[in-house]
Amino acid sequence: MPALVVFNRRWRIGSDDLVIPGIIEVILRAVWLGLTTAIMVQHESDTSRCSDGSHLLRLFLLVSLVLLGVTLVITMMLVVHSSRGTIVNALPRKHVPALIVTRVVFGIPEVMWNIIGSVWILMGEIKCEPDTALPMLMKALVTYTWVAIALILLGILLLFDPMKRPSRQGLVEGGTLGSHYIQLWEKRCRLLCCVRSHDDSISEAFKNVADVFASLFEDLDLVASDLAAALVLLRLKRKYEEQREESFRKIDRHLPISRSSTASIGTLQDEGRLPYQQSPRPEWMKVGSAEHFMKFAMASYGWPWFIYHNFCQGCCSLKTHLLCCSCFRSTPRYVMQDNCCLCHTAALKAITGLSEENITYITFHNKIYEVPFFIAIDDETQNVVLAIRGTLSLHDAITDLNAQCTVVEGEGLPAGCMAHKGMVIAARSVLTRLDDSRALNEACSSRPGYGLVITGHSLGAGTAVVVAALLKPRYPGLKCFAFSPPGGLCSKEFAQATQSFVMSVVVGDDLVPRLSLNSLHDLRHKIKCVLDTCPQPKYRVLAQGCWYMLFGISTSSLHSANSVDSPTQDRPLLEGSGSTYTYFNPVFGFHEEQESVDDVQVMFSEPDSQRPHIPRHTETPLFLPGRVLYCFPSLPEEDRLEGSVGEWEFTWSETKEFSQILISPFMMRHHLPPVVMAALRDAADQAADPTY
Repeated sequence: MPALVVFNRRWRIGSDDLVIPGIIEVILRAVWLGLTTAIMVQHESDTSRCSDGSHLLRLFLLVSLVLLGVTLVITMMLVVHSSRGTIVNALPRKHVPALIVTRVVFGIPEVMWNIIGSVWILMGEIKCEPDTALPMLMKALVTYTWVAIALILLGILLLFDPMKRPSRQGLVEGGTLGSHYIQLWEKRCRLLCCVRSHDDSISEAFKNVADVFASLFEDLDLVASDLAAALVLLRLKRKYEEQREESFRKIDRHLPISRSSTASIGTLQDEGRLPYQQSPRPEWMKVGSAEHFMKFAMASYGWPWFIYHNFCQGCCSLKTHLLCCSCFRSTPRYVMQDNCCLCHTAALKAITGLSEENITYITFHNKIYEVPFFIAIDDETQNVVLAIRGTLSLHDAITDLNAQCTVVEGEGLPAGCMAHKGMVIAARSVLTRLDDSRALNEACSSRPGYGLVITGHSLGAGTAVVVAALLKPRYPGLKCFAFSPPGGLCSKEFAQATQSFVMSVVVGDDLVPRLSLNSLHDLRHKIKCVLDTCPQPKYRVLAQGCWYMLFGISTSSLHSANSVDSPTQDRPLLEGSGSTYTYFNPVFGFHEEQESVDDVQVMFSEPDSQRPHIPRHTETPLFLPGRVLYCFPSLPEEDRLEGSVGEWEFTWSETKEFSQILISPFMMRHHLPPVVMAALRDAADQAADPTY
């Protein structure tokens, strides 16, 4: 950091990102140089036997040796200069741009000379005796040369950043980015999703997503490798805290689980935390019930997750439920937009164990703001179940990324209820289809006395919560099971209103329930903090990260990671902010001397005692809905206490425990539906254990 600027252009790398690529290029060029030298030395006598162009061949090899030698020296100098300094201290690397320019200057004649040599060799200007190895070696050299050049050019193409960052004059009043920067993010999102339509609703969705990305990356001059290095450092911090927590829990099994303290340095001030409600939980909020209805949430995904979870026997299990070539026969009236063999419907039946008579409506129609769902009758629990699918397409991802707040208005909801915009629109789309098809009314009418359960996973969970809140006046006894719902879902008022009818389930280090615009800005701030305090060059941090992935994190690494100095007090951690920072110890007071970053929290202080400018879209903090059941991994088997069952344990947690993102190798894996199902199964066994 900051991003490298060469030829008056910003690139996707920093001046310290050339160490490892430079070493690779040095190795390639050394082999290239050795091959050329070997041909020239070992086959000197063969060059004189060439019938045509022997002098051209010697000239080509000699000039190639000179160019290779010069570029090899320049590349080695580039590696040395790029390895200097630390991540934030770029001054020792001030000569890197000049070396890159020099390298490019010598690269142009190198490419031109290889073109000339290739023409001479391949077009017959140089003809050597076929009984010698020289013709084959020369063709191999030309091929190797062009492969090496192609790799270098590919690297340049990937690293070039066509986005021109707006200047300070390009920022509009109020601290928001100008339309130029947002339009560039919109183009990127459209390109990624292969969407060229200019439909009003689609255009609005992409503009909202672009606005979210712009708000996260404004005034933040970091490259991808900076983020990777910061995540390695934060992971070390979290691992250290996990070991401390495990040692404490060996002493007291019922010690509260604290999963929100990852890299506690630099935590931004809290924005209106949701108070913990002491009222008793409703009787129906049970782990066994959550496990049962998770089957419906998982079934809403159709065949992809079923095959993933049952990779070996999945196809055989589906065979009995498939309706092959259904496109040539009448499709069941309750199925909308499944594929030719009704694979999604077959997986749904296989997962839930429902018969065809118990499934009343299925739609797999999927667009931005429009998510698939199905309605089924569960005679086992005497409930009508509405299950909404989670994220499984790029359209769903765009719905997820529309993370701004919007008002939720409905009968029985208090004033000021706000929620995730994309999921509110998706919920209203579900309600519209339910009203148009009358599927939910008919299902409930067919089973008088049955209850209504609304469930979903991930995006489906967030949509299910909003649908449940809007349907509650019509179905006062409805229940909602939200599995791995997004953390940035409900405002304080809305979250409190859902506590009587929503049960949320969070598993392990799952990223999504901790993900909100507030937590992302908090993570962004922590990244700046750890980069500012890191005394090592970036290539060492990244190399250590690769080592940790392969061989784990040693105790010595944890000790060194938690003994770095704190940032200097007079150095702003956020570029462009007019605020000053002081370091606060919650026990001993301000300006306390710290021995490690464990005790450091960064607090804002201003002369007028006012908070600094709040990032866009974070003015209204968002929380998890309802009551939260937290399933967490058990201690290792050798440390497991008597009474523990399986690989997972559970506890009822406060929503504030999930206000920060955990950096963990399991942060994505713990979000997968099969993992959620396995955790709930273990938790249900433990809850049913009379010794618990």
